[in-house]
Amino acid sequence: MAKTKLLELEIVRAFAILAVLLIHGTSEATVELELGGAGQSIYLGINKLSNFAVPVFLMLSGLVLFYRYSGDWSGKQALVFYRRRIQQIVIPYLVWSLFYYFYDQWLYNDSSVPLHFDGEEFLDLLPWADASYHLYYIIIIVQFYLLFPLLMWGCTALGWFRRWLWLIGAVIQAAAFSYNHWGPGIDHFSSLCIDYFSLFALGGSIGMYYETFIAWMNRYYGWVIALAMVCGVVFAAMFELEQLELLAVSGLWYALLFVLYAMFACVAFIWIGRWLLAHTPGLARVLIGLGAASFGIYLVHPAVLSYWRTHFMRVQETSYDLFVIAGFLLSLIVPWLLASGYGKISWLFRRKKQVAR
Repeated sequence: MAKTKLLELEIVRAFAILAVLLIHGTSEATVELELGGAGQSIYLGINKLSNFAVPVFLMLSGLVLFYRYSGDWSGKQALVFYRRRIQQIVIPYLVWSLFYYFYDQWLYNDSSVPLHFDGEEFLDLLPWADASYHLYYIIIIVQFYLLFPLLMWGCTALGWFRRWLWLIGAVIQAAAFSYNHWGPGIDHFSSLCIDYFSLFALGGSIGMYYETFIAWMNRYYGWVIALAMVCGVVFAAMFELEQLELLAVSGLWYALLFVLYAMFACVAFIWIGRWLLAHTPGLARVLIGLGAASFGIYLVHPAVLSYWRTHFMRVQETSYDLFVIAGFLLSLIVPWLLASGYGKISWLFRRKKQVAR
């Protein structure tokens, strides 16, 4: 039996993709402007306040997967699950890795240097998403997809595993962080799912008990929103103060606040999404459209932003803010239009196939 589509999650995706664009759109401004100046501090604050983006996407993935398959899991479902993930994630990853392999050559190399393809070089880029700086997210989510059937079977067969999934995830991440931080270290740690396990597991727990979660959230949403804001402000302030050498904090606190901020932000955004659906349906529709196009925007936006930064240099200091804002808007609007157009064309093709049958 099909479950109700949770439209509020598309709104959360919209907030998360906007945060991704803000992170990338302000990244150069945080290092190019005078350290500690008003402009640099504002851009750094925006950048760090947007750091919930990737963890919120991962938490949403856990929520959606466990919500969808809870009570409807079998060996056959596992095969269907893997087939769909290959089609929807692995193949796009390979295609876009190849695209950026050629695109970066064209964009950054001298025009007299012809494009080339080295199979061994390209394959070396794939394991850790080195074809482009933003593709690491797919490497992380693929790891969760590989583990998901095992986690789902555990939740189906073992009541205690289902009830304590969120805590199990937190323990796994804490153990991994401790080993990496105080032990010998783990290569590519930030691209491993164990660095985000608590978020995925908490999302899964929410997904399996979604109605209970909503009832709880309707009672305590004020506290959750307040905690999200406090965590975000403290997280950003730590970076602001440290760059001025006014604060020296262990990496443990950055890691802890990074996770807590994302958790509270995701939960708060779910409540806000439901509120927008009930009270501002027009705005909600726009955000739902943005959320639905978020994966396409994620894939395309670095190409637009990089082209803007390399071909349209700011002429004078007074135009710097306009240059940054324009880059952000272009990296939002152009990929959104392309993703929406692709979605409509794909829908028309699917409809024609159904009619032909």
